Amino acid sequence: MTKRILVVDDSATMRELLMQYLRSGDYMVSGAENGVQALEILKTEQYDYIITDLLMPDMDGFALIRAISELDWDPGIILMTQQDERSLAAARELALAYSVNLLGTLAKPIDKDVLLNMLTEVAETRPKGRKSTETVLAETEFMRGLMTDGLSPVFQPKVDLRTRTVAGAEVFARWRSPSGGTLGAGAVVKAAREIGHMDVLTYRMLELAMEQQGKWRREGQEIALAVNVSSENLRKPDFADVVTSLAEQYEVEPKFIRLEVTESDLEVDTRVPLEVLSRLHVRGFGLALDDFGTGFASLMRLQTIPFDELVIDRLFLARAQENKVARTILETAVELAHKLELTCTCEGVETAEHLAMIKDLGADIAQGYFLGKPMSASEFLIWMEDARDGVLKVPGLND
Repeated sequence: MTKRILVVDDSATMRELLMQYLRSGDYMVSGAENGVQALEILKTEQYDYIITDLLMPDMDGFALIRAISELDWDPGIILMTQQDERSLAAARELALAYSVNLLGTLAKPIDKDVLLNMLTEVAETRPKGRKSTETVLAETEFMRGLMTDGLSPVFQPKVDLRTRTVAGAEVFARWRSPSGGTLGAGAVVKAAREIGHMDVLTYRMLELAMEQQGKWRREGQEIALAVNVSSENLRKPDFADVVTSLAEQYEVEPKFIRLEVTESDLEVDTRVPLEVLSRLHVRGFGLALDDFGTGFASLMRLQTIPFDELVIDRLFLARAQENKVARTILETAVELAHKLELTCTCEGVETAEHLAMIKDLGADIAQGYFLGKPMSASEFLIWMEDARDGVLKVPGLND
């Protein structure tokens, strides 16, 4: 049966050229000029493969990856860009995090033979039709893996743009299945939500993060770690005591743990979360409002809850170079953070242009694949030492 392919690229010339290449390989081909148009097409039509550029207006390839992960079928994805290898590496990691079927990445200009060979030689790694996360992680497997070695933390560096030092790292989840496969943070969180155990996942990630932090401290390394906290945990009045107990167990100072809370986790009844977060604040734990700008209650949260860090949603940075409104929101958010005496962190720094922009706007902390990917504890320590010694040139740190 002839395979169907959707080509997504804002350049009409490049799009038509790729479609000609593919038609010569006997594929049925359609085109879209950006992610928004592609999603409209995907609402009514299914495709075997989607070939998409990363840098596009309105909705770029990174946002499209997230949207594809929510489809009820599992198309093969090929990513392409004129940007550097870091951008492709970031896209590969994002595809892993969202558990999409990534076939490969290509640098522009696209070689016709390379493209066609990739499509004909790719092995079918998964059956048609997206498996639900319940199939990938049944509840018994999930709970067993949490308590053994199924779950492991990875650490993405955070760079202080003012002092040009490593500010610490954010902790993400990785899942290793007995068959040798790997699930990224997005897939793990989705599975935990569907099974109904987000609170258990958060607790285990906190425990793993503090255990590693305690080891580093005994080795003479004081590394601040940011860990995401779910709404399920914030609705439990004893959560502050649980966090405090873990810190005492692993001999971790509260000031080296920052708990990141998203706006959406605070949109219902804030009474218990306010109590829990206030208790954590007075005990010395850091609090960050994550994904700032994605909801409508941001300013009220900043007024009522003692946050000390504002984490600006990555979408504003991704769009700020070409979208005046997004840049204005980004600039205003940085200014707001400083007026409220909060540390301002910008996530999603994927290019030199992103880094230059947030430096110009006065952001305090930068985080993203342009600076460093999520890595294991041993890899992070090597990365940090190499960066400090100048062996590894890290933009914003020792460039």
